[in-house]
Amino acid sequence: MRRLLAVALFLAVPIVIARPSMVYALELRVSYSPANFSAMYNAVAAEFTKANPEITIKFETAKSYDELLQSTLRAQLINDAPDVSHQGLNYIRLLADRGLAVPLDRFISAEPEWTQQGVADAIRNIGSTGDKAYAVPYSLTTPVLFYNNALLARAGADPANLPTTWDDVFDLAKKISKLEPNISGFYMEYNANGAWGFETLLFAHGGRMMTKGEDDIAFDQRQGLAAMATVARAADSGMINLSRDNARQSFVGGKIGIYLTSSSLLTDFEQKIGRHFMLTMTPIPLAHDGKTLAAGNGMMMLTKDTARQEAAWKYIKFAASPRAQAIMAAMTGYTPINTAALLDPQLRELYRERPNYNVPLRQLSNLVAWYAFPGENSTKAAAMIVDKMQLVLGSKLSAQAALDDAAKEARKLILKK
Repeated sequence: MRRLLAVALFLAVPIVIARPSMVYALELRVSYSPANFSAMYNAVAAEFTKANPEITIKFETAKSYDELLQSTLRAQLINDAPDVSHQGLNYIRLLADRGLAVPLDRFISAEPEWTQQGVADAIRNIGSTGDKAYAVPYSLTTPVLFYNNALLARAGADPANLPTTWDDVFDLAKKISKLEPNISGFYMEYNANGAWGFETLLFAHGGRMMTKGEDDIAFDQRQGLAAMATVARAADSGMINLSRDNARQSFVGGKIGIYLTSSSLLTDFEQKIGRHFMLTMTPIPLAHDGKTLAAGNGMMMLTKDTARQEAAWKYIKFAASPRAQAIMAAMTGYTPINTAALLDPQLRELYRERPNYNVPLRQLSNLVAWYAFPGENSTKAAAMIVDKMQLVLGSKLSAQAALDDAAKEARKLILKK
């Protein structure tokens, strides 16, 4: 996934498409997730409207990428889908395979400067299915560990010398869990979109979800067992099986010591924590052949109307420009896919003064794509794996039994055998 480093996207320049320019007012419908990033999306939309006063943006939100996908599928059934949708990178193939997204190749071909800027490679590696491009990548997020430095200090740990192995992470988590009855040493968002939690641990241990030819399940090997065993160790270290929202609230309230989630939450966490305690963010531990999961979203065009497609393309192009990407990065913990945004003076100052924001940048050379199973049962298979993880957390299944059951059910759902 080194080509992810080449995602130096494009400057916001006028579009050259061989058809009349839109001269009338138009309200463009754009969907995204999660909804808690509304301030960032609104800021990008405001800048876009300054450059394109004939177009206004009407945002539609969902709580998660899973919910966004389902709402998009339902809207397509009644011909009421938004014009553009920021879909999770793992769902690009699903929407493309179902014929719901508009191929972007004819728009991209009108942008010859993209080849020199690395855009063509970025779209081919992240936003394409088969030989067609269906998404322009917008944001990148990586799995990280957030540490409550106040609880670390009480447990005798040094925030300047944090764990680099899972053994050390869970040893520290156990010490934190013993501080008070209402303190939990560790939490991981195992129930996130598209089996994100399992893939995070699987890829970190060097595994893969399916074989290269996608003719069999591959997550039931030793790396998959290591991933499930990590879930069991989380439970042993004092993890309480809270909902995602409750867990986040507990963390910012100072009740969880180590929190495994997406780097995109950095700004949100910092704002909610305020001066209550200091926060440190680190990469998750990797095996010698481990990889870091690259999640985030890509912009897909759903409208089939020619005039609306012109407006949709203007939005997509602007949202991936250095200006919009700098806004996105400064207001979240997302890493700009357009690395030209890193030249923005304010963003450079942010990265210089606040080292937590540099963590995802250090992970860029060792990424693997967020995976989605092929076929109509893709989301069912991912949800099933999350269910198995929950059983391990509740000590209702061993790591081996959960892995065996998940592989057996995945073969039925995906391979029909």
